[in-house]
Amino acid sequence: MNNLDSPSISKLVSQLKEGDQKAFAALFELFSPKLIRTAERMFVSKEDAEGMTQEIFIFIWEKRNKLNPDLSFNAYLLTILKSKLYKKVKADARETAYQKYAIQQKDGESSFTESEVMYEELKLLSTKAIENLPNQQKQIFLWKGLENLTSDEIASKLGLSKRTVENHFYQAKKKLQAEISKEYSIPMKKLMVLLIAFIIK
Repeated sequence: MNNLDSPSISKLVSQLKEGDQKAFAALFELFSPKLIRTAERMFVSKEDAEGMTQEIFIFIWEKRNKLNPDLSFNAYLLTILKSKLYKKVKADARETAYQKYAIQQKDGESSFTESEVMYEELKLLSTKAIENLPNQQKQIFLWKGLENLTSDEIASKLGLSKRTVENHFYQAKKKLQAEISKEYSIPMKKLMVLLIAFIIK
């Protein structure tokens, strides 16, 4: 990915706002790899990350007249990504809750009360499990999940080795899975996405 300074990016955003397809293509080429990497670091599969990135840029093109070239385009993209991630995994969480209680939805109808109770149960169990982690494991988990920090960045912040950070993160994942698996059977990768979604908002 080629780096551009802020004025150059602002100029491309201004051109995109006017419907310039070349500017749109340039911004996609510049920012899509970063969006995909960020989504993957939030435990999204590469295929889903690529799909989300395409959806985000379709949204950007459709709403281009509302763009503000004076604001950070990168921050705007990340905000949309986190919003899409939250909505996706929130739906996944409800599906998981439905499966536990064997609730079948027909013709798009469902019991709002039952679905919300099940969803809130899973959310409460997940957030409580995170809160009960040892302080350092919880901090590392949150930095990786919410702030997308790398193991090297966390190691620098805490004055630890990269290997120690990765071990803390591994132990945190094991403890979270062990706690939540008492009630729900969820694959690790999907579980991590759910946990991050529950603490985004």
